[in-house]
This record gives sequence, C-alpha cells and structure tokens, in this order.
Amino acid sequence: MTHRAHRSARGLRVVARCIGAALFLLLAIPVAQAHKASDGYLQLSDAAQPGATRMQLSLALKDLDAAVESLDADNDRQVTRGEINRAVPALVRWVNSDAVFRCGKASLAPDWQLESLERRIDGAYVRLAATAACAGGALGLGYSLMKDIDPTHRLIVSGQLDGQPLAKVLSPQGRGDTTLRILQSGPATLAQFFAEGVHHIVTGYDHLAFLLVLMLPIVLYRRAPLLPGEPPLNASKRRGLLALFITVTGFTIGHSLTLVLATLGVIPASPAWVEPAIAITIALSALLNLFPIRHVRGDVLALAFGMIHGLAFSSVMTEAGISGALLLWGLAGFNLGVEAGQLAGVAVWCCIHLAIARWKHYERVVVRGGSWALLLLALYWAVQRLGGW
Repeated sequence: MTHRAHRSARGLRVVARCIGAALFLLLAIPVAQAHKASDGYLQLSDAAQPGATRMQLSLALKDLDAAVESLDADNDRQVTRGEINRAVPALVRWVNSDAVFRCGKASLAPDWQLESLERRIDGAYVRLAATAACAGGALGLGYSLMKDIDPTHRLIVSGQLDGQPLAKVLSPQGRGDTTLRILQSGPATLAQFFAEGVHHIVTGYDHLAFLLVLMLPIVLYRRAPLLPGEPPLNASKRRGLLALFITVTGFTIGHSLTLVLATLGVIPASPAWVEPAIAITIALSALLNLFPIRHVRGDVLALAFGMIHGLAFSSVMTEAGISGALLLWGLAGFNLGVEAGQLAGVAVWCCIHLAIARWKHYERVVVRGGSWALLLLALYWAVQRLGGW
C-alpha cells in the first residue's frame, strides 16, 4: 500500500470512529428523551370593558420548578397544589420581571392570579390570568422567560384582539420576534412558523434518528450489495440518488398528510401512544437493516412510519390553539420548515456517506454498527416513554 493510500485509509477509519462515537453519545444525551420543546402559551382576547385585554398565560410546571426555587418548598421533587398556591407571589414576580407588557411606550404590570392547573400533552401546566388596560395604544411584550434555563423555550401566542386574529411565536433566545404586534399578516405567520418547523426537526432527535436509519442502507455509489445474503434485486433498489429521493419523499408525504389531518382535527393524536410508537418505528427500521426481509421495502416503510411521525409534529399546532385563516398560514409554514430542516439533515448525511462509502469496513462499521446503536437508542426511548405516559 502506498503512503497516500495508507493515509487515506487511516483518515477513513478516523471518520468512521467519529460517527460511531457520535451514535454512542446519542445514547447518553439527556435531552434526547423526547422532541417536545419547552413551551409556554399566551391566549389573548378582548375583555368586556373597552380597551382591555384578557390574558391567560400557561407555563409548564417542570419549567416553573426549574425557575422558581421556592416552588418545591420541601425539596421532595413532588410539587403539590398547596406549594403552588403558596408560591404564587414568587411566580408572579418572576413572570413580571421577564415578561414585560407595554401599552405603547408605557409599561404595564398585570395583576396575575392563579386561574387553574391544566393538562397538556407534555405534562401539567400552571395557568395565570390577568386583564391589561391598553386603550388607544399598541399592546407589546418583551419576553425573556427561561432565557438562562432552557434554550429551546418559546412562547406561542394566539387569540384575537380588536377582532383581528393573532398567531405568533416569541423566543427569549432571539429565534423569532421578541415583540408582540397585535396585527399579524398571513405571510408573517408563515415565516414565523417556518422557523419553528426548522427548529422542531433539528432538535427532534427521534425524527433525525429515524431519517438516519432509513438512509443507512442506501448506497449512493453504484457498487456491490452491502448486506450479506441480500437478493441482488433488493440491493439494486438501494443504489443511487433515486433510491434516496424515493425514500425521503415517502417520509415527507407520510408525515405531511397526518400533520395536516391531525392539526385540522380530522384524526386524533394522543401522545400516550404516538411517542412510544415513534421509538418503535426507529427500532423496527434498524432491525430490518440488520435482518432484511425480501419483500419489505424501505420507501414503503418511510411512508407508513412517516404518518406516525406526522402525528407528533402536529402537537405544536394543536397545542397552540390557533384558529381561522392564520391556522392555515401557520400550518403551511411549519410544514415547509420541517421539510427544510429534513433536507438539511439529508444533505449532511450525503456528504458524510460519499466521503466514507468506499471504505471496505463501511457496511460492518457504519451500516450494521450504526443500526445496532440506533436500535438500542430506540429501545431506550420506547421503555422511557411507555413508563412516562
């Protein structure tokens, strides 16, 4: 072997080890427990008195527990209703310090009151309510809650003011606008939810893992079958860009269909079974990479399993409570953002694949080793989510 060939082979081994290490690290990432971001919800509506706005702010109990030290007073990691009642003054001070409402240029100090506890798809929420008087001025909000605690946090604003629908996403990290405008156009809503769709897929470790497990057996180079004992006809279907395009398109069609149907309320989607089912789709796909079945096609699996992933995507839109024409704009933007994030992930994998696919140990280390790692990760998620729900 020449010096150049030896150096090239050594470089390929280093890349392969890096991929293996990355897959191993996925198993240890605490935030990979689920793809649901840290969300808050603000519902606005016109109050009975002229110029007044009714505001309902819902914040996750787990987020409040991390932000307000006095919430779990006895430090037993179990927050009771009594502890929440006693911690309301501290909660209100925290909200008013980092969620600053304005009427024009004048600051408002809403008198937040504990309204109720509510159950959403990712757990218990505390709902605060207040009325803000803002006659003759534009209502604004400077939002920075959770900024130093959870970078994934966002506030989803919905409702209507002065008869105008409202849909907006605020991020303390500057991912979107940090100022609330009462009038919200359709294209502006589309742009905002496009950004949220991208964010949702790139932080959705389970969706990325499913994409990866689908792409692992696809060979962009025209070469011999990678899987031992696989029929040549099946292997030919895994070669080239067309195979990749068909598989990714199947996933896109599947999750886009159920995302729309679930968001519009045509079909139900309960996280009690959707979240574990997503983990199971990854596990089954990994098993089929390791032990292929002759008549089971990857693109068909991508379509079928993609429909389950679309039900999980819909949670963002259904929980937001957006209605009317802005719902369609938000839904379109979110779906396009998911597709953009997905294509970015596919492009990254293609670059890695083309760099190492000719390595003689590619099938053993990357395809089979990666499938085993993703199988273990998916089983971990499945057990965790079945226990959590």
